[in-house]
Amino acid sequence: MKKGIRRKRIVMFLALVPLMVTMVKAQSSLAFYPFENQFNSSNYNPAFLTSPHKFTFSIVPLGGTTIGYNNQALIKDLFTEVLSGRNPDDDYYMNALESMADKPMFNQNIESAMLNFTYRSKLGFFNFRIKDVQTFSASAKGDLTKFIIKEESQSVAIDEIQYLPTQVIHYREYSLGYSYKSPMNRFSAGIRAKLYFGKAAMYSSLSGAINKEGSDYVFNTEGAISMSFPEAKEQSGTETPDFTKVEGSKILDYLLNTGNPGMGVDLGLKYRFTPDLSVSVSAIDIGKITWKNNLNLKHFDPYILPGESYFLPEEGSVKIVKKDGFKYSKELPTYLNEDSIPLSFSRQMPLSIYASIKYRVNPKLTISLTDRFMAVKNLNYNSISVAATIDVNKKLSINTGYSIIGDSYFNLPFAVLLKKDFGQMYFGTDNIASFLLPSISDFASFSFGTCFYLFKNRDTKNDLSSDEYPFYKSRKIKKSRKSGLIERTYPDN
Repeated sequence: MKKGIRRKRIVMFLALVPLMVTMVKAQSSLAFYPFENQFNSSNYNPAFLTSPHKFTFSIVPLGGTTIGYNNQALIKDLFTEVLSGRNPDDDYYMNALESMADKPMFNQNIESAMLNFTYRSKLGFFNFRIKDVQTFSASAKGDLTKFIIKEESQSVAIDEIQYLPTQVIHYREYSLGYSYKSPMNRFSAGIRAKLYFGKAAMYSSLSGAINKEGSDYVFNTEGAISMSFPEAKEQSGTETPDFTKVEGSKILDYLLNTGNPGMGVDLGLKYRFTPDLSVSVSAIDIGKITWKNNLNLKHFDPYILPGESYFLPEEGSVKIVKKDGFKYSKELPTYLNEDSIPLSFSRQMPLSIYASIKYRVNPKLTISLTDRFMAVKNLNYNSISVAATIDVNKKLSINTGYSIIGDSYFNLPFAVLLKKDFGQMYFGTDNIASFLLPSISDFASFSFGTCFYLFKNRDTKNDLSSDEYPFYKSRKIKKSRKSGLIERTYPDN
């Protein structure tokens, strides 16, 4: 009975990862980084925080919606299962593990902007934001995982250690941001203070190897799986628990959970060398969460490989070969045992570092080079984008180019920003090739969002703008100390 329960719990947490993809709603898409005046641009750099009017407001689901993933076949199969009303079984999740074992890394960073409010004042720009965030990073590619997971013949070196890092986090964030722009728009800086409340987490520090012990070959592991998640009750009559049974008070406790607190900060700078050439750099989510409730800690006991399931290719070989038809992963869940549960554990947040250089070729065209580095323990990865931004007119801008996202090397970003009297709208994708040529594009995403300008027609004594002068802006005169000439104001972008 205990073995069946353990297996069900493993499948429960395997189900949690793709389930989160369907629940959460927005991601900081790299295709939109060049749009520094976009209302969600402070997701990349708090120095980009701005507002063309005094008050800017957005709310879920219009505040920003994105789905992005780098394993199209797996996610499409999941949606097919969910939409058909079927609960994916053990075989589905085993196939998902097999697909992960063939990829160098599996990454997703998903965010849902629930509330976003920006206020423009003489001191700078202030912003209050609430959002849900889910990040998932895993690396399972290697001879050892193929040897354990796949059913066909595989070989692995004896005593060769493979690390099996995984990090899954779901949390809610409350934050207050501020940005300052110099009078001539030459320099801007921003900061955002954050308060995190963790909802669910799974961290794996496992490493494993096949070792020879006497006449047996044994799969040994070190490290543990640390988790925080409210588990569903056991479902009778089925081998796989239905994760939709996490309901009622469990759902409410999960969504309102404040027992896993954390703090963090975003920092960003932007500097213009000339009116046409600028650089920017930022660090997003410098902080950590301390997990205190719904904790669980598990490890794998040593697993002795059945003697009839393998052979040595030659005398004294440093490799062992698994025979066709054996799948050790079906037995491994029964060897997962619970450790003594700690009172708490802390983990650093996934840190995003952005750096960009932009050059304005002419008033209609700007080219940019952007790099994003994700710093996650044992799961670092890098993305880079080369893009051209075209200002079709004062209300419409388009961005497109080429990008490398992690281990996905063929991505064609395409993004549109529309500025209207009522607010802004944006939509686009990090890889339009995923829709045009899905067979050769591994990464897929789609984004859209809308914001509204509040009280935009309100006049004040110091504001001379009106229907007759809709583009009036008070002129700030600054003279050069050396020549005495009036300096040219740098453009907003």
